Amino acid sequence: MALFSIVVAVYNRMDTLAASLSSLLQQTFRDFEIVAVDAGSTDGSMELLEKHAQKARLRLYRSELNDADAARNVGAEQAQAPWLVFFNAGDILLFDHLSRFADAIAKHPEIDLFVNAFQRMKGHQRLMAQETIPSGVLPRREALKALSHGDYIHLSGACIRRDRFLALGGFPAERYHQEANLYFWLKALCELERIHYDDTVTSLLLLDNGTPSDEPLDHVPPGGDLLPVYAGRLSRLEMRYLRASINRMVLAWAVEKKRHGRSVRPELAALSLPGLRLRDGLLALGLLVPQPYYHRLRKWMKKTE
Repeated sequence: MALFSIVVAVYNRMDTLAASLSSLLQQTFRDFEIVAVDAGSTDGSMELLEKHAQKARLRLYRSELNDADAARNVGAEQAQAPWLVFFNAGDILLFDHLSRFADAIAKHPEIDLFVNAFQRMKGHQRLMAQETIPSGVLPRREALKALSHGDYIHLSGACIRRDRFLALGGFPAERYHQEANLYFWLKALCELERIHYDDTVTSLLLLDNGTPSDEPLDHVPPGGDLLPVYAGRLSRLEMRYLRASINRMVLAWAVEKKRHGRSVRPELAALSLPGLRLRDGLLALGLLVPQPYYHRLRKWMKKTE
């Protein structure tokens, strides 16, 4: 049995799929299987996956739902290895991605979630990392605190024990769609006593191949429903970091909606006041500025950062 099951969900990724699979097949650590799930591609992605399947490079399944996170759940159910690594077919893995996971698992077999650092790329240029988190074991409080400051868990940069993933219910795709995996990692941090973080960058998030610009904007990012669930289970400080993490995600979505000229009232109403930091409060106030003046304000704020 392989150590890792690499779950690759694909939906119309023909422009990036070949390069992404190539980076996966060039890993120095070879004890893995690839479970690919096509979510109804119509651009030739399915045909490319079938060619790889014929060469025994992967096992191929098809999801009836046109949703990548639902497809990832299918892949997790079909996986045979004890550890899951989800791979976004629009990203690139560096050669030591899996080997660093394997080394960390060997040193910390009691931990269920391992995270490697990732880096965003715009075109051929790597963007500067926004947050610095030291490598090592992070207790739940520190893991939530780090998430309240910035996104350090990216889909392609996480490795989770398969049994734990299934026990947590997988990605709530039918409920939250585009934010399903974001919701899952937040929930996982609330459930796990500790995780392991490696500050070595082993995956590249290609911004040019990210979320399509026609993604629906008329919804509030999930997370608020976690507050009553964990109110009696997390410490007071952990709850504070959970609220701050949710607020940061809601505000990031509100900024995107504001940029498209959409109303952000649902997002502002969803903010958790007990977890609202001064900087986030100022950002929320800025979102109330009328559209013609908002862009000027944002430019000024970026210059002062």
